[in-house]
Amino acid sequence: MRRFLPSPALVVATLALVLSLGGVSYAAAKIGTRDIANDAIISVKVKDGSIQPADLGPAVARAMQVRAYTSVVISPTMAIDTTRSKGFATVTRPSTGIYCLTLDDSIDASSTAPVVTVDWDNSSGNNLSAFVSKSAHDCPAGTDLGVRTYAFKAGTANALTNIVAFTVVVP
Repeated sequence: MRRFLPSPALVVATLALVLSLGGVSYAAAKIGTRDIANDAIISVKVKDGSIQPADLGPAVARAMQVRAYTSVVISPTMAIDTTRSKGFATVTRPSTGIYCLTLDDSIDASSTAPVVTVDWDNSSGNNLSAFVSKSAHDCPAGTDLGVRTYAFKAGTANALTNIVAFTVVVP
């Protein structure tokens, strides 16, 4: 029977592998938060998706949350979809294509940057748009946000319309 004798290259490669793995595990076991200087880790050094909400401080986590959202449906009747809503109290439509929304009292509308988008699954028609109006122009007093919905048709003036369902998010 023939004995296996490793070549010098195999011995060196195996030794290098063992030492390199041992060094990494030693570093992982010995380097803690006290060993890392403040501001030493920058965003490009952090793997995408590796930081979870639980890793953030309370102030940062609160700042990143959505304070309010709602989906306004138009069929069978115009209303807030309560299953897809938080932080909105009411919606009214005083005239064609003008919607007036009121936030819960806990949200200061003057400190928001709301975003509105067309809910294509619940709208009818093409070339539709929805715009937010923080001033709530043409809405009754006490309204926090106004939304205008339009249908665009080639060769004609843009027209306010009631065929656009939409979603509003207040960060």
